Amino acid sequence: MKEPGGMKARAEKRQSARSAYELPVQFELSSVASPGLIPLRRKGVGVDISEHGIGLFTDYPLKKNEVLKVFFPLSSHRATLPVFARVAWAASVEKRFRVGMQFLH
Repeated sequence: MKEPGGMKARAEKRQSARSAYELPVQFELSSVASPGLIPLRRKGVGVDISEHGIGLFTDYPLKKNEVLKVFFPLSSHRATLPVFARVAWAASVEKRFRVGMQFLH
């Protein structure tokens, strides 16, 4: 079975079913540079979401086990909800990256 974008379906390891989530999200990670950490803010598009995690596409090459702060847009306000997540897996798909992330509690 293939997913959109030509990716083969991954072995199901999720704790709960995911629902479609096709909205833009921003995420922040830290880059190590002299004299310290520099926050980098990047964009992605959600694919699916559950109470335990989110899948997204991004142009930024994320790596397994990176911890990000993901900003979800709140529809009723001009604000975002920040949530920490760990990259569970990442794969290159047609010049972009498909990423599965697990929310941290």
